[in-house]
Amino acid sequence: MKIGFKFGIAAVVLTACIAGSTLWKNAHSEDEAIKEAFIGSQNIAHQIGYFESDNGKTDQLSEEQIQGYIDDFNAGMEKYYSSDNICRQTYKETNEQYLRKNAKDTVLYTVDGGVLDCTCRHIKLSADGTSATMDVILVDWENSVEQNEYGQIEVTAPIEQDTMSVTMVKEDGQWKLQSIDDMLAWFGTDAITDLQDAEQNAREKGKSIFNEEQQKQMQVFDEYEQKTLFAEYDSFSEALQVAESIDPHEVNPFPLWNEKGGYSLEKYAGTASREE
Repeated sequence: MKIGFKFGIAAVVLTACIAGSTLWKNAHSEDEAIKEAFIGSQNIAHQIGYFESDNGKTDQLSEEQIQGYIDDFNAGMEKYYSSDNICRQTYKETNEQYLRKNAKDTVLYTVDGGVLDCTCRHIKLSADGTSATMDVILVDWENSVEQNEYGQIEVTAPIEQDTMSVTMVKEDGQWKLQSIDDMLAWFGTDAITDLQDAEQNAREKGKSIFNEEQQKQMQVFDEYEQKTLFAEYDSFSEALQVAESIDPHEVNPFPLWNEKGGYSLEKYAGTASREE
């Protein structure tokens, strides 16, 4: 009798553990699906105006080729943006205008771009499992070759860290972005400037906030800024070669910036703090 009782208790505990494990796996799987869908939404947004050509313009593309790029982009928008997301139609229209008009006579060429890092926290599913909210820290970048008003060619490759609140919804079994409800943007150039200022202040006191490896990283940032913020190129091919040489992971300042105190660099060298 006692053996049967113990066996019954063990069976109940085992069943509960299996059920709990299954529920955890399902929740974890759903969280991953939500995160992947959000990343997909950000990656497709960086494809606005994407095409391939030898001169950085769409004037050498056929109508069939242009329509193909438009169709591919629209399919991505419908996959990752909900039907009631205002950006779904707006981004489609913007993309088509880039391809059919903006990039027809002016170099406006997307080389690369997308998500470098994404942390999703506090994912909360609705009771019926059809919507979810979460807090996101996103690092993304763009890399393009563009013609300025003076006819010179520039490489534009900004990196940005965004802290945001996000709402996702499930449509036809697929998680999609419904809205970004609140966002604080922090630009890579500002982060680099903070690091440079902190190092300058430290050097004035006879020290450095960086080890040897980090000092090499700062040189990489400097070269990246020289290529993008302080340079103009005579031809599209020259600028394209420079753009393709930029590794976004190498020039992403936020890992080093966070190592050095994030929003509190002033504790190292008296720089101004930034509150999150």
